[in-house]
Amino acid sequence: MINAYKKFGYYYDEVMAELDYDLWLEFIEPYLKKGDSVLDLACGTGTLATMLKLSGYDSEGLDLSESIIEIANEKKKINHLDIPFHVMDMTKFNLGKKYDMITCFFDSVNFLSDKKQIDKMFDSVYRHLKPNGYFIFDIFSKEMMREYEHNEIHKDYETFYLDWTTKRATPNSLKHTISIKEIDENFKESYYEYFYEVKDVLNKKFKLIKLSGDFNDDLEDEDERILIVMQRID
Repeated sequence: MINAYKKFGYYYDEVMAELDYDLWLEFIEPYLKKGDSVLDLACGTGTLATMLKLSGYDSEGLDLSESIIEIANEKKKINHLDIPFHVMDMTKFNLGKKYDMITCFFDSVNFLSDKKQIDKMFDSVYRHLKPNGYFIFDIFSKEMMREYEHNEIHKDYETFYLDWTTKRATPNSLKHTISIKEIDENFKESYYEYFYEVKDVLNKKFKLIKLSGDFNDDLEDEDERILIVMQRID
């Protein structure tokens, strides 16, 4: 996996401040009991892992971006929490333990460039789940692919200016280009996301438990985000 936030990691929380993490927590809690262990893949700055810890779960986080994990570690110190964060690739991680649940949200699975990468991720997830443990993740839909095939965000924050453009790079991929302008520094980063059908992210080692669109009870064509609940088969 080659996509990873670099300098953008230091601006991530401010840019993503409007995301409603409560929706993600509410979605996964029916599959948890207090004290369960949860590993969040592509955990970003650790917001969900922090919420899980504060809600009575034993949480950890993993991300490929070193800058992102630096911020996650600072966040746990501020909150006086003991949350292990790991800089690792979610397709080939090895933590030497098993969890009751593994999560991977905000279309992070779409960062994987091909089916081989997805299968490697599932192998790693399977090895780290307890018997009958849950793997819960999301992918973006055809509707979101259409919406973002040519999308632009231009926003002035308190200390920097953001340009974020998204364009269709190939029939099945999007290219995001992020530019940050500050008084004394400008930089630009690009990364890609790849479209997958639900059938592309099913795996014979897991049982499909639930498909949900945009946090609803069912999945409709107009939904932008597809949430998938799978359970390890033993």
